[in-house]
Amino acid sequence: MNVIKRSGTRVSFNENKILSAITRANNSVEEKDRLSDAQIQVIVGNVVEFCKSLERAVNVEEIQDKVEEEISKINFAVAKNYITYRYDRMLARDKYAKMEQIIHDKLMATDVQNQNANVDEKSFGGRVGETTSAIMKQYALDHCMTKMSKNNHLNNEIYIHDLDSYSVGMHNCLSVPFDKLLAKGFNTRQTDVRPANSVNTAFQLVAVLFQLQSLMQFGGVSATHIDWTMVPYVRKSFLKHYIDGMKYVERKTDQLKYNKNNVADVSIESTYWKQYPGAYEYAMDMTKKEIKQAVEACYHNLNTLQSRSGNQLPFSSINYGTCTLTEGRLITKALLEVSIEGIGKLHKTSIFPCGIFQCMKGVNRAPGDPNYDLFQLALRSTAQRLYPNYANVDWSGNAGYDRNDPKTYFSTINKTVA
Repeated sequence: MNVIKRSGTRVSFNENKILSAITRANNSVEEKDRLSDAQIQVIVGNVVEFCKSLERAVNVEEIQDKVEEEISKINFAVAKNYITYRYDRMLARDKYAKMEQIIHDKLMATDVQNQNANVDEKSFGGRVGETTSAIMKQYALDHCMTKMSKNNHLNNEIYIHDLDSYSVGMHNCLSVPFDKLLAKGFNTRQTDVRPANSVNTAFQLVAVLFQLQSLMQFGGVSATHIDWTMVPYVRKSFLKHYIDGMKYVERKTDQLKYNKNNVADVSIESTYWKQYPGAYEYAMDMTKKEIKQAVEACYHNLNTLQSRSGNQLPFSSINYGTCTLTEGRLITKALLEVSIEGIGKLHKTSIFPCGIFQCMKGVNRAPGDPNYDLFQLALRSTAQRLYPNYANVDWSGNAGYDRNDPKTYFSTINKTVA
C-alpha cells in the first residue's frame, strides 16, 4: 500500500509514523488525561484498516483526518492537541513554500524592486544579497522579537527598518572620523595606510574609507564637515606647488621656513608666501587645479567603487558650507562646481556623495555673510543636480554648539531611494 504525499510523490505506507504522531499529541497533555497504550494501539489499528479498505493509494490528508476522527471518539484533550499539531505543521509548510518562492524570485531577479538607489539587484552580488536579506528577515521575525512586535510589523502597524540586519546586531549609519584617520593614517586587514600629505591623496582616502566602512556595517556613512577637514591638506598641496614655483618661476632654491609637517597651521593667504608673487600665483593656480581634480576623482570613485560583494555603492554623504577660511571655501566651491558639471562623458547627475549644505547664521545665510556666495552656488546645484540638501546648524536641538569647533556643528546623512 502506498501513501501520496502533499508533494505528489508516493512512498510506502508506514504505520509507525501514525503511532509517532499520536504519541506526540498524547504526551503533550497532562498524564491523567492521556490515552492508554492499549487505546493508542486500537486507534492505529482502526486507521490501518481504514487505509486498507480503500484498496488504492491513500492521501496523507485522508490518513490524518481518520486519525483525528478516531482520537476524538475517545479523548477530546488529545484530539485537540493533534489538531493543533496539524495546524502548526500546515503553517510551517506554507511559510516554507512562500519562502522558497521568494528565494527563487530573488535569485533569478524576477522580482527586482531596486529599493535603494545604490543597490543593483540584478548583479551577482545583488541577487545573493537580496536572497540573504529575505532569509534574514524571516529569521529575525521568528527568533529575535516578541510575537506582538512580529505581528505589528506584518500588519504594517509598525515598520522595523533594516529588518534583515536585526538578528546580526549590525549598526546602521555613522559619521566617519576623517579628521583623525587622514591625519594619523589607518589600518586595513591587509596593510596600513599612511597619513595624507596632499589634498589629492586626502580625497582618494575619503573614498577608500567610505568603501571600507561600508563593508563593516549596514547603512550609510557620512563626513560631518569635509570643508574643514580638508584645510590642512590644501595647505600641504599649496606648499608642494610653492616649492616648485620658487624653483622654476622665481629661480630660487633657498630653504623654506615651512615644510609639510608644520605648514598645516599656515594659511595660504599668509604674507609669508606673497613675498614671492610669481611662486605664489603659480602655487595658487596649481592648488586650485589639484582641488578640482581631487573632487572630480572622489565623485567618480564614490559612484563606481563597489562594496558588499560587488553589488552596492557605499551610501555616502558629505556635509560642508561653514568653513570661511580660503582653503575651506575652495573645497566647498569645487564640490558644488563638480556637482553642477555632472560626472562621466555624459555629465550625469552624481548620486553619491549626497551633498548636505550646512546653513549657519552669520556665515552663509544672508547677503554680506562670508559664504553667502557659496550658498547661492549651492542653490544652483540643487536646482540642476538634486544635491545638496540643507541642514540648519542653528536649529534648537543643536543649541549651545561651539562656533569655533566644527565638530559640534549639526550634520546628518541623507537617505535616497529609487
